[in-house]
Amino acid sequence: MDKIENPFLATLRLPVKISPILLIVCIALHIICLFLPWLTGLSLIFKIILTFVPVISFYFYYYKYRFYKSKMGVNELILNAEDIWRLKMNDGAMHSASLGNTLFVHPWLTIISLIFESRKEYFIFTPETLDADQFRRLRVRLRFQIGE
Repeated sequence: MDKIENPFLATLRLPVKISPILLIVCIALHIICLFLPWLTGLSLIFKIILTFVPVISFYFYYYKYRFYKSKMGVNELILNAEDIWRLKMNDGAMHSASLGNTLFVHPWLTIISLIFESRKEYFIFTPETLDADQFRRLRVRLRFQIGE
């Protein structure tokens, strides 16, 4: 079957966005973990230690968010008809990438790991970050790549 006959083999351009639902869940869980130790009967030192864990984790997520907005962050993923991945950075540079060994494909969540320039990045796609047709095509293309 030719790529003209099969619309799934058309080039996919996937914008990299942060899912608002995952962001709300992440912030809510960090706030719960921040106050939860103070509701237990643990000693004061353990409460203080357990309070620093979500603070450090939240700082990590904030740093990662700032990295996505920097010039070195990935702006768009491009998957062409030959299943070759390309990354378009925020500064306009293009990089070739290869699919990593971590891949999760589900109707509500898709997680891809791509390796480029000795870096490994994870990209999370949910139905609200892509339109329905792009999300469906991405899932089908990744399912066929898993089967190979």
